[in-house]
Amino acid sequence: MNQLEEMGDRLRKHRIAIGIKQRDLATKAAVSTDVISALENGRSISTESLARVLKALGLRDALANLLPAPVVSPIDLQKLAGKQRQRVR
Repeated sequence: MNQLEEMGDRLRKHRIAIGIKQRDLATKAAVSTDVISALENGRSISTESLARVLKALGLRDALANLLPAPVVSPIDLQKLAGKQRQRVR
């Protein structure tokens, strides 16, 4: 099982556990039932659709928790004084 399939399986189980039908979740998330089906079956959907579905499932912070907040050392902060990195070269 790949990562998208595992995530879809977990979201399906969560949806069922809270007792919401795919159709109702789609309405609440303002996406089509095809998007819900694709997500639950491990197919790719847009980030915006994923965010809407997670919010509708009460998992609003799930995306924010995917990556830890960047930690900048005090030395790097001093080096960057006044400069904010815009890109990596």
